[in-house]
Amino acid sequence: MIWGIVAPAIFVSYALLGILVGFPSDGDGYHALRVLFPVLWAPWAAIGLVATATLWRSVGLVIPRRSAQRWEGVLTGAIIVGIVFTGFAAIAVAKVPVAEFAWVLMAQGIGVVTVGLLGLNCNDATERRLWILGGILLAAVALVGSLLLGGNILLARQWFTLISPLTSGLVLFGGGLYLTSRA
Repeated sequence: MIWGIVAPAIFVSYALLGILVGFPSDGDGYHALRVLFPVLWAPWAAIGLVATATLWRSVGLVIPRRSAQRWEGVLTGAIIVGIVFTGFAAIAVAKVPVAEFAWVLMAQGIGVVTVGLLGLNCNDATERRLWILGGILLAAVALVGSLLLGGNILLARQWFTLISPLTSGLVLFGGGLYLTSRA
């Protein structure tokens, strides 16, 4: 559930920075704040990691069943962030015009499916299936949105500025809410 709040916050932060200084791929000059693009996610991720670790510790004290291990959380984050950055590197090398938020939403989906397939942070088969379904939903929204918007990068940026935080918030928060309601 926490990441259903953190992920949209990251999207909104990048949207605001993009509005303020333009996106790096625009090639429209230099702005001093552009140096924030590679690291703007980090404070939000740190908040999410601390909140998640605290919540899992509390759950482990109250419910004696298996709770997520610290290495699972770190590996989950590394997988998702690794997919995002690897994709951005490939996009930069290939010089493919891609709406940044569309790629991040797709990468989130691929990462969440990967985490589900590996069984990380899962107490049972239902949680595992929910990770996989959530990742498929994230990736599907990114793919369908990209196909509907065609090659118009400016229009795609505008729409994905709205679509990405809403989708990630609904999927990640909604999934967490479902899991807590069945406990």
